[in-house]
Amino acid sequence: MINIFKQSELYVFYDGVNTYRYTSGMREVIINDNTYIRESINRTSIKRDASLSKNKITITMPITNEVVKQWITPDITKYLLVDIYTLDRNYQNTITWSGRLTETSTSDKEMDMTFELLITRTAQTGVNDRVQRNCRYSLYSERCGLNRENFKMMGEITSYKNDVLSIIFEKEVPNGYFSGGILQAPNGEQTFIKEHIETSIKLFRRNQQIVDNLRNGITSVALYKGCSRTLASCNTFNNTLNYGGFPYLPLEPLNSGHSIV
Repeated sequence: MINIFKQSELYVFYDGVNTYRYTSGMREVIINDNTYIRESINRTSIKRDASLSKNKITITMPITNEVVKQWITPDITKYLLVDIYTLDRNYQNTITWSGRLTETSTSDKEMDMTFELLITRTAQTGVNDRVQRNCRYSLYSERCGLNRENFKMMGEITSYKNDVLSIIFEKEVPNGYFSGGILQAPNGEQTFIKEHIETSIKLFRRNQQIVDNLRNGITSVALYKGCSRTLASCNTFNNTLNYGGFPYLPLEPLNSGHSIV
């Protein structure tokens, strides 16, 4: 006889405001006054690799799921965490994996959500920050400390082809000003800016809302200044106190790369 409880898993998603609880089991589960809704949810196998970057899983859920609905339109300012628990026949649950959303892929019926291992939420030890010359913080994140609204500029799109836009900015800016920054359509979809040359903006990916807006005669977009993550770039924001890199590291390893202890 198959033990459906032992094989069931609990999924807890958290976006900083809302918590969503699901079970992959045959029926709804209530544990400690928390209700886990039955959902058609699948995932890839959990890996235990020395390389943390390989310890990823992909969770697949229907397009009608409430969590999926929140991520149909990607927003790089938001985050999503997941905790996965195993549930035995005595309704005892044990956390088996925790991760942070890094990528989504959508089809007509479902969404694949790729999560990377989040060490600090599984009570494990490991490297969480890198010692590097360039800044390790995300632009406009909490650790960066900048309010992106202070670096916002409006623009009018004159053309959009192959992820490249021609834009008339509301005021003159130098080449590269928006490289590494953010473009946002009026209805909210945001896209990373790969390159800015004169009036040309190259996006990291296709922004479908912009395409739809242009068909309806809507050409306005918001742009946020970019950063190359160097100390010099950080200085243009007057934000070097929050610089997350170590620009004065020696070019050659100390002691020829050998341990000093």
